[in-house]
Amino acid sequence: MKLDERPIAILLSHREIYQAEGAGAVTSCVRDMAVCSRYRERIVVLGDPVSAPFAETRFLPVTKASWFYGRRTARYAQGAANAIRDLNPALVEVHNRPSYIARLRKAVPHTPLVLYLHNDPQSMRGFKTPAERIQVLQQVTAVVCVSGYIRGRLLAGVSTSELESKAHVVLNGVDTAAITPCNDQPRHKEILFVGRLIPEKGSLLFAQAAVLARKQLPDWRFVMIGAWGFTNNESPREYEKQVIAEMQKLADQGEMTGYLPRRQALERLSRAAMSVVPSLWEEPCSLAVIEAMAAGCAVIAACRGGSPELIGDAGVLVDQDDPARFAERMVQLALNAPMLEDWQQRARVRALHGLDIRHASAGLDAVREKYMG
Repeated sequence: MKLDERPIAILLSHREIYQAEGAGAVTSCVRDMAVCSRYRERIVVLGDPVSAPFAETRFLPVTKASWFYGRRTARYAQGAANAIRDLNPALVEVHNRPSYIARLRKAVPHTPLVLYLHNDPQSMRGFKTPAERIQVLQQVTAVVCVSGYIRGRLLAGVSTSELESKAHVVLNGVDTAAITPCNDQPRHKEILFVGRLIPEKGSLLFAQAAVLARKQLPDWRFVMIGAWGFTNNESPREYEKQVIAEMQKLADQGEMTGYLPRRQALERLSRAAMSVVPSLWEEPCSLAVIEAMAAGCAVIAACRGGSPELIGDAGVLVDQDDPARFAERMVQLALNAPMLEDWQQRARVRALHGLDIRHASAGLDAVREKYMG
């Protein structure tokens, strides 16, 4: 098989769900990038077996290796290495798991390996220290980082001209043609939070800010879309109970939808006036920010991680984890219609010109092309 006909293998981490139901941000990114890639027909996604994998790309379920290889994660990695060796790909992309690299390098010693980082590399097993990162970086051909923030974390303490040349930034993107702002009628007076109800996403901070803002915004509603995970079948955790208790203080000004499929969440965003992303962690490249901007929402976000890169001058950044500061910004925008409309328009323009999936996918394809030869 000629080099330009061999597949491109994309390896998901163990427990990623490559189907619409239960898909997380990493899976959504992989699927969307693949659909828009000029290499789409050559892409093979490998991951845990699922009942209804995305149909737009070829999917190969990974069969775990025997118990000889130890724990489930190791068995998954070895099974993936075996499958990739049999595929004889032109290039392998490993998403978010530097711990898989050594097995893959052994299985396909002459194949370009690209490590794709969606999260802070310094939080990953076998990649936390400079020495560990150097060891992995020496085994890979390139690294794709979802933001300049993540690239900086990757190279901290290990920066050399050789390693820097391996590290590329490709921001995430969304299909701005499919996310259409509702411009034929006034947007709803709704301020949305869209995300998992886990502490680092700041859902409790949002609820507290909403309680502070509601008296000045009696004709506005505060809507929380999400659950702890990607289902509504689990009993609420203690943190969720705190969020629920705070949201209940809003009475009929508050709404908790629970988890919604991505399409339904995007429909709510396309009609809402504002979206708040009050992250309490360093967001690598927030899909919540990108989707809200594409939907034409005015965006208020925590000034953390890669969010400033995404937002630029097209949204409001808050540099304190303080409900009062977020409430102040909500009220400021809600009570100033021209300002609110200006931020909505800026957000949509920023998404169209810098955060569209076609632009992102072309950037990724350029990295692939460079290393496939």
